Amino acid sequence: MKKWWSLSLIAFSLALLSLSTRPARAADAESEKLASLGKALRYTLKTTGPTSAIDTGGAAILVKAPLSTVRKLVTSYGSYKTFISSFDQSRVLSKRKGTSEVYLQVPILNGAAHIWTVADMSPPAKDGADEVISGRYKRGNVSDFRARWRLRAVDENSTILKLELFVAPKLPFPPSVVTSQLVRAADKAVTAVRDRAEARPPASARATTASTAVPDASPRAAASATASSGSSPAAQRGEQSSPPPASPAAPPAGVPALPPAADESVRRHEDMARR
Repeated sequence: MKKWWSLSLIAFSLALLSLSTRPARAADAESEKLASLGKALRYTLKTTGPTSAIDTGGAAILVKAPLSTVRKLVTSYGSYKTFISSFDQSRVLSKRKGTSEVYLQVPILNGAAHIWTVADMSPPAKDGADEVISGRYKRGNVSDFRARWRLRAVDENSTILKLELFVAPKLPFPPSVVTSQLVRAADKAVTAVRDRAEARPPASARATTASTAVPDASPRAAASATASSGSSPAAQRGEQSSPPPASPAAPPAGVPALPPAADESVRRHEDMARR
C-alpha cells in the first residue's frame, strides 16, 4: 500500500511540474523565434467585437530589456511623437483612475491628409502570462480605432512586445490597403520601443548614417563631388554653417489644439473618392 501511495505521489508531482513548465516553454519558443528573426514579426487577425472587413494589423518583437522598462515606454503616450515615426502628434489630455485620455494624429496619403483620434488607454491588466494595455475610440475623424499592447516577460532582462492595431477610416479605402498600413504601423511602433529600450539609434538614423557614408574620400573624389554640385568649397562651408530653420511654435501648454472633425485635406480626398 505504501509503495502504491509513493508511486501515485511521484506521478502527481511530475504532472504538476509538467503543467507549470508549459507556459515557460511556449514563451521560450516564441522568444527564440523572435530572437533569430532579429526584427519585428508581422501578422494579421480577424477583427471582432464588432466584426469588420478590415483585418487587425499586428507585430511582435523581442526586447532585450526588463518588462518594467518596456511598460514605461509603452505608457509614455505623450512622448510617442518623439520616437515613433508613425505619430506626428501625441498628447495626454487627461488621466483618471489609471485610464489616460490620449490624442493621437497620424499622417496618411504621404502626408496629404491626417487622421486623428482621442482614445482611452487602459491601465495595464493581467491576461494569463501577458500584461495588456488597450485603447478604445472616443472621437475623431475615423469611424473606429482600437489598439492593444501585449507585454510578456521572458526573463528578468527580456520582454516580448506586441501591438495590434485597428482603424476604420471614413475614406473609402480598400480593406486590404488599410490592413497593410496597420501592419506596417504596428511594426514601426514595436521596433521604435525596442530601439529606445535597448538604447539603439532609431531605424531612420541608422538608414541616414548608412546612406551618407563615403567609401572614396580621395581628393579626386572630393573635387568631382564639388564640380558636380556646382558650388565652391567655401560656399559649401557657408551652407553647412548656416543655422537650421526655426521650428514652428508649439501650442500653449494645456491647450489640446485638436483639429476639426473633418479637416480640409480630408474633405478634399473625400470629394476625390466620391468622383
